[in-house]
Amino acid sequence: MYKALPNELLQYFLYFCFSAFLGWILESTYRSIIEKRFVNAGFLSGPFVPIYGFGALIIAFIGRFLANLPPFLFWVILLLSPTVLEYFSAVILESYFGLTLWDYNHEFLNFQGRICLKFSIFWTFLVLFTNRILEPLVFIKIAELGPYLTHFLTGAMLMYFIIDTFHSIRAVFNFKAVIVDLQKLLESGEKFVTSFDLIPKALGTAEGLKQKLPLELKRLLKPIRAFPVLQKELQARFAVFPEWIKEQLEKRMGK
Repeated sequence: MYKALPNELLQYFLYFCFSAFLGWILESTYRSIIEKRFVNAGFLSGPFVPIYGFGALIIAFIGRFLANLPPFLFWVILLLSPTVLEYFSAVILESYFGLTLWDYNHEFLNFQGRICLKFSIFWTFLVLFTNRILEPLVFIKIAELGPYLTHFLTGAMLMYFIIDTFHSIRAVFNFKAVIVDLQKLLESGEKFVTSFDLIPKALGTAEGLKQKLPLELKRLLKPIRAFPVLQKELQARFAVFPEWIKEQLEKRMGK
C-alpha cells in the first residue's frame, strides 16, 4: 500500500514543504526587522511561503538534470533561476488576481517593479546555501523517515496545503472585491457604513461598539500582511471611512 506513489516523488514534496517553512522563517525575520514588529509573512495562514519551496525544487531539478552542462552555463542558469521564478510568479499572480502583489519600483536597478538587483543578490547567496548545504542534508533526513512515515506526512501536508491555499486565494479575491466596492463609494462621494452605524442612537450603544473593526474589514488584513504593497490600494480609498476606522486600520497595519 505504501508503494502506491513513487517514494522519490514524495521526498521531493516533503523537501518543498521544508523549504517553504524555512522561507517563512527567513521572510518573517527579515520583515520583522524592517518593520520593527513581528510579521507573520507569507500568502498562506500557516508558517510556509510556497515560492521558496518552488525555488528549492527548481534548484534541485537543475542540479539533477543539467549537471552535465558546461560549468559556467550550469551556474548561470542555477544562480538566475530564483530571479526568473520571482519575475514569472509576479506576472502570473498579477494576471490571476488583477492586483500587484509586490513592487520593487523604489529599489535600485529594478525591472518592471517585479525583480531588482538587491534581491537577486540575496537569491544568489541563498542558491549557494541551498545547493551545497541544505539540499543534501534535508534529503538524507527525509530518506531516514522510511516509506510509511513519508506517505503519512505527505498526505497530511498535501491536505493542509490544499485547504490553506483555497482559503488564502479566497482572501485575496475578497480583498479585490472590497476594493472595488470602496472605489465605487469614493467615486459617488458616499461613506462606508458599518452595522454599528445602523444602531438607533436612542440605544446609546453604537459608540461603545466602535472599538473593533467590522469583520469585512478585518478580512482585508490577511492579504495585506502577505503582500504589504496592497496597503496602498486600501489607503488610496481611506476617504470613505470614518476616523475611528482609519485609526484602527492604521494601527493594525503598523502605521
